[in-house]
Amino acid sequence: MRFSLQDVPKRVQKRSGTLSVTLNFLRPGAMRAEIARLIDYHEQLLGQSQRRFSIDDARACIGDYRVAHCLIATLSNWYNWRAPDWTQRTGNSALEEAGITSPIQLRLALYDFVNERYGGFLAAPERATALEQFARVYQLSPPELEYLLALDSEEEALLTRENSEQPPTPDEVAALYNQWTFESALFNASDAHFVIDCKAFLKAQSAQRANSDHDAYAPLTGVGAAIKRLCFLARKLGVYYDLAYEDGSSLLHLTLYGPQEMTGAPGQYGQRLARLCRMLLRYGVRGNHSLPLSAIVKAGATVHFLQRAYRFEMDSDLLKLLPSDSGTKSIARTADSNTVFDSSIEQSFAEAFSALARSQGVDGWQLEREPEPLLLTYTSGASITQGIFIPDFALTRDQHRLYFEILGYWTPAYRERKIQKLQQLRARKDIVLAIPIEAKGAFTSLAHDFPIVDYDGQLSATELLKVLRNYIDDFAQRLSAIDLASVRQRVLQEKWMPERVCFEALHCYRRSELMRAIESIIGDGIAFTSGVGLYDVNWLEQLGISFVEWMGENGRQAMPLAEALQECRSRWPMFAQEDHVSLEALISLWPTIRIHRSSIFEAMVALADAPASAIEAQQETYEQPAPSKAVRERRTTYKKRSDPTPVTQEDLWG
Repeated sequence: MRFSLQDVPKRVQKRSGTLSVTLNFLRPGAMRAEIARLIDYHEQLLGQSQRRFSIDDARACIGDYRVAHCLIATLSNWYNWRAPDWTQRTGNSALEEAGITSPIQLRLALYDFVNERYGGFLAAPERATALEQFARVYQLSPPELEYLLALDSEEEALLTRENSEQPPTPDEVAALYNQWTFESALFNASDAHFVIDCKAFLKAQSAQRANSDHDAYAPLTGVGAAIKRLCFLARKLGVYYDLAYEDGSSLLHLTLYGPQEMTGAPGQYGQRLARLCRMLLRYGVRGNHSLPLSAIVKAGATVHFLQRAYRFEMDSDLLKLLPSDSGTKSIARTADSNTVFDSSIEQSFAEAFSALARSQGVDGWQLEREPEPLLLTYTSGASITQGIFIPDFALTRDQHRLYFEILGYWTPAYRERKIQKLQQLRARKDIVLAIPIEAKGAFTSLAHDFPIVDYDGQLSATELLKVLRNYIDDFAQRLSAIDLASVRQRVLQEKWMPERVCFEALHCYRRSELMRAIESIIGDGIAFTSGVGLYDVNWLEQLGISFVEWMGENGRQAMPLAEALQECRSRWPMFAQEDHVSLEALISLWPTIRIHRSSIFEAMVALADAPASAIEAQQETYEQPAPSKAVRERRTTYKKRSDPTPVTQEDLWG
């Protein structure tokens, strides 16, 4: 049994000429002792009738009678009054033989008895005698009869705890109280307004991904997934909505409102608003198409009660008081749950792009699924209709952000809708289209307004990157933005800049770009080697001399490559996290060291002037035995069992 907005303690005040209402929410730790006493009072009355329940005693547990009324209603989520079980309360064979199995049937039998014996009227002096006669018929005493006649009344209802083996905690009760208080306002609201920061959604998701073992190269999921779901539910529930961007920012204004001009009372559609807000604020609804609270910059609603309209502000502190559903706590899970693609083409493209990203082959672009919606405006005569267009993907690199839409060759109606929406966006220069070869004729009108990626069957991520390289050619700007003096100083200070770090420091995304960028860096003691990176020439020479001296001190002229790499990591901490390939490439630059691979089992590191006999001797001591022959699993063969009785199909129609 929920409570209404008028039951909730509230404070009304006027701000800048606008009436605003502030509701009483239970902050963390507030009234927990009082709630615990109220829970204990309910626990003491479990299994007892409602006549034993005192509303005054229950209110005394809380103190404030209005808050107590709301908390008692909140506890109805766990405690309810149920009529006693007839069979457990009677156990009378006479009643069973007469077919009386409920208080209603017993009262009907009494009415028939009075009609038969007393002509339908029973005077007050005769009541006790008549009840006693009727009780003897069914082997009952008068008190038992009166109890059974009223067994289904409210006073005889028994208090039970449902859906929980343990009593609720004060925090659980307070959380549900806050939810119902919040929804009591929305049930009486004519509109709800949210300001959503689209960038904050991705930042929160990236932070969750960085702190988990989630695939760092999988596509992020943008705000479009939640907006698309929200708009679908809004249309399904008959709730209108508006979307608008704040000029020059990523703030999206979302307004949900009902047809108050047509139907009158806001309560007729307030429950629809509350249902949509549950999904948007990710509480009380199963599913992960929701927004993190960090993405909601501002929220408010217009609430109606007592024949007036009030502004109800929903700040971040208030929203944090709402109970969060266990299935929607993690934004990382949000991304995982949204892996249901609209088509197999989108899925295969996203997987191929992620595979390229793991090998650093996507030119720095980051892929995002279902990004923020693009707003559309349709003009038909004097009427103006607004709509949204949510691209399949967004691609982000530095200050560039492009939207990528994969078109299919489905039905004529589908093609017409797509063409109509894209024609509204032809003035934008940040949309790339993928068109199947078989449908090029149907989408000819779009070919001159957007960059096009052709595909046949499956969409190639490599083909998209080729189009992007021609469409976004900003290497000259990135090259001019390099602080050459700072990079040179960093190399001389750190002595070595691995190749993967060079890409980031020089704002390069491809090896061809890197080779052009380093031309302005090398020289004056700084060199570059592919696979190694930029390094201080004098430092590298001293490093080689130190390694040779260490080998001489240990009386060795050759050693396995793995041992040499381990020694480098222990002697120089800067190499501790480097991979084998980079370290081997670095060692190969020392003129006094040679890497021999004459053995198929292990590469050897030897002094440049080491005799062949020393290398062979070291190889013999390190030689590993040949791998044992793999044992093939023996497959079990099954003999066909002979059955003299033929198997026939029965007549399915007989």
